[in-house]
Amino acid sequence: MTHSLSDAEQMVRQLIEDTNRSQFEAMWRYELTSDVDNIEVSTESGVNTLRIHPCWLRYVVAQGDFKSCVADEIAAWRLLAQLTGTAA
Repeated sequence: MTHSLSDAEQMVRQLIEDTNRSQFEAMWRYELTSDVDNIEVSTESGVNTLRIHPCWLRYVVAQGDFKSCVADEIAAWRLLAQLTGTAA
């Protein structure tokens, strides 16, 4: 199944909207960038940014791995923040 980058980006956009609606500890946003290998989270001024390489995003969506590769990144970040006592 082929997925365009715009389809994949829409999935990320919806994930971020859902996350911001359900979590009040921190605000999330996303950025498509070739400055990362795959995916990373950066934090600045209480805003978490999910930084995603666009080619990698398109690949994981096409493989059906969006939840385990992208959505679970936010869940893991939140759990780590809870365990370490830092802001989510």
